[in-house]
Amino acid sequence: MAISWYVAAIQRGKESALKVGLALHGVEVYSPDIIVVKRGRKLREPLFPSYLFCLLDPNSDKWPRIRWAKGLRYFLGAGSQPLPVSHVLVDEIRARVEGWNHGGWEAAFLPGQRVRIGSGALAGLDAVFTRYLPGRQRCEVLVSLVGRNHAIQLPSMVLESSPPTSLLV
Repeated sequence: MAISWYVAAIQRGKESALKVGLALHGVEVYSPDIIVVKRGRKLREPLFPSYLFCLLDPNSDKWPRIRWAKGLRYFLGAGSQPLPVSHVLVDEIRARVEGWNHGGWEAAFLPGQRVRIGSGALAGLDAVFTRYLPGRQRCEVLVSLVGRNHAIQLPSMVLESSPPTSLLV
């Protein structure tokens, strides 16, 4: 088997130590982190919490030390054989993460824009778009229910542009 990318499930909080340990065995590790804004501060957050991409050969003599590295739970796959992930997929994830982190994502809605909820329990309700919640493909909108405005979080894909209201003269 040739060197390929594999996905490792890891113990939470062990990312840094595991990366160092795997690097000692010659394993390239990729953990896509995206920049998110929380409470006005930019922070890095894992795109896939508790998972790492590892470039390795499971048939090498280093495999037992890699497989049982401290902090590594298991490799995704069938039974005891890990399943390889395409280099193209990892390259695409890298490109999208880099684009996101450099502000390359396109906003479909702007703060204050009127939107309509297209599906789910609140389908058909009009709302006001407030903000995107990056990394979660979610956004926040204000919905008027029972005479009060309520901030709710929804998947961004359920929102539709609300047609502009026309004034009757």
